[in-house]
Amino acid sequence: MLYRIACLLLAAAAAAAQNVTTTSFDLYILSQSWQPEFCYGTSYPGCSQPQTYWKTHFTLHGLWPEYSNGGYPQSCTSEKFDASIPDQIGWTTMTTYWPNVKEAETSSNYDEFWEHEWSKHGTCSNLKQYDYFNLAISTLQKMGTPAVIQNNVGKSVSKADIQKGYGGQNYVALICASGKYLSEARTCWAKDANNRPTNQIACSSSILKSDTCSSSTIFIEAF
Repeated sequence: MLYRIACLLLAAAAAAAQNVTTTSFDLYILSQSWQPEFCYGTSYPGCSQPQTYWKTHFTLHGLWPEYSNGGYPQSCTSEKFDASIPDQIGWTTMTTYWPNVKEAETSSNYDEFWEHEWSKHGTCSNLKQYDYFNLAISTLQKMGTPAVIQNNVGKSVSKADIQKGYGGQNYVALICASGKYLSEARTCWAKDANNRPTNQIACSSSILKSDTCSSSTIFIEAF
């Protein structure tokens, strides 16, 4: 009995050392942010000189573990954000695909956005920090930005056409300011046995209900 208890304690200590969690969830939501709309009417430092990529492509808001019937786990562990992760992945990669336009890149507060996403969502992914951030970016790159958006910046397009660009109305929840200004797109992704996002899937009705683009015509803001 004592031997078994000792083994269990050693296993628990090893898991803790590896930052292993066992949060249960069903899928991921890839939340993409349209920076021209996010920046509209603000004086955020990062909005004054936007990167070329942001002018025609979505960036990352986050990769969120989700329950298929609605709701999500959050703040699952107390593991602190590792400030070395952005440099491990590549500072330019992080600031291009997952920018914090509320802060100047030289600000000591720039990584607060990444810290928030890790603490609230990443700690529930059962992934190590490097893997979580790296996989979020690779999933964004895999999803890409539909041509219907890239080709119509500064114009109005039908909501149906944007939905088609993501695979159809069951494959994306669009988020709009005032019901008609595109600000975010949320797609659903399956996960493998190691909790890594794999491929885009249809979203459940509970997730699709988060769509706030009530207008049939949506405006795509430009910088």
